[in-house]
Amino acid sequence: MATELELKLAVNDLHLLDCILCSPDVRSRMHGDFTYLQTESTYFDTPDGKLAARHWALRLRKLGTQSIVTVKTPGEGLARGEWETEAEYLEDAVPKLVKDGAPAELADILNTGALAPVCGTKFTRIRAMLHLDGCVCELAGDIGELSRGTRRAPLCELELELKDGETAPMLAFGRALAEKFGLREEHSSKSERARRLEQA
Repeated sequence: MATELELKLAVNDLHLLDCILCSPDVRSRMHGDFTYLQTESTYFDTPDGKLAARHWALRLRKLGTQSIVTVKTPGEGLARGEWETEAEYLEDAVPKLVKDGAPAELADILNTGALAPVCGTKFTRIRAMLHLDGCVCELAGDIGELSRGTRRAPLCELELELKDGETAPMLAFGRALAEKFGLREEHSSKSERARRLEQA
């Protein structure tokens, strides 16, 4: 199974996010410069919420001219199952994802024809690779919005995703940033928060 391991921190203040990204804590550990990526994602589910009930996320993300379909499933602690493939349509992507190890039930749900867009995100990702003692991770500051129907909510957060090595150094670094800058750990995914906009 493909595994994603990340620590997500709510920032909720653009100036504070800029201060964190420009801080010596971050700059001294960067390998290369920041890159900027415009992303727009649409999340899909059935009308009765079959994917949400399983805490699965099925996402079509546009990165410039590239389209990537991703499915994520729950894991242990901060880890999640994650499979992705380049495709413009779910019909093309889901069989590939299942072949790579994503839940087979996803193909059955697709075949019912009931999947439809339920929410989305649109944001700029400011990212850099960090070399810590014992691991390499990607640091990403996301600035934009969550959406569901006509409802919108601002998005401003920091993510650390493990790329190589041990988990502990990344978690220690991220939690040290949280303590220094007064951040809280965000346990809900972007899709979960976007879904909740209907309750606002």
